[in-house]
Amino acid sequence: MDDDTIKKAKRISQKRGRSVSKLFQDFVENEVKKEQKEDFDLKKIIGAFGKAPKNFDPDKVKWEYLKEKHGL
Repeated sequence: MDDDTIKKAKRISQKRGRSVSKLFQDFVENEVKKEQKEDFDLKKIIGAFGKAPKNFDPDKVKWEYLKEKHGL
């Protein structure tokens, strides 16, 4: 990380009373929870429309959506 980012992380950690390591751990755990929720939501949506075609790949659908959303 660059020095400016490190300074920002230290400032935030002091304000929140947590170590930089704990802030990073919390961030990563939150991102994992978001991914799990997205995966669950996709499966729930697919199930609402009955059976998916045999060649249906939910990961491909998700990737295509994210590419479009982020302009990749």
